[in-house]
Amino acid sequence: MKFVKEHNMNNTTQKKICSNCGKVIPYTATCECKKKANRLRNAEKDKRKPEEKKFFNSTRWKKLRKRIMDRDGGYCQRCLIKYNIITTSSLEAHHIKPRNKYPELRWNVDNLVTLCKSCNTSIGTKEELDFPFEMPNDDERGYVL
Repeated sequence: MKFVKEHNMNNTTQKKICSNCGKVIPYTATCECKKKANRLRNAEKDKRKPEEKKFFNSTRWKKLRKRIMDRDGGYCQRCLIKYNIITTSSLEAHHIKPRNKYPELRWNVDNLVTLCKSCNTSIGTKEELDFPFEMPNDDERGYVL
């Protein structure tokens, strides 16, 4: 989000620019396009098959997800590598090769990367990343910029 200050005669109000549509909105507001995207995302989650719900709610997945985020330093790797921006909120573990096409890779650490929700949605179920991600070594874990 980019932030903008709008000057009026008597006061200053902070605004931000929606990263989806570019619309200028009040700083504390959520853009309508993001609300719509969230509703659609939640509807998709509700349509998940019971085995997918079981997968995402499993202790094994939750531990693996944390391990991947720790390995990647707690940053969205796409924002960091592609845009040189540090993003630490709304992080998700993204399967590089989609789970539905490659079920044998769903638990493979080499098939997972930390992305923020926005980047994960942008990449979707493409079978490759749109940025040059290299798997960190054990010595590179948790590096800080």
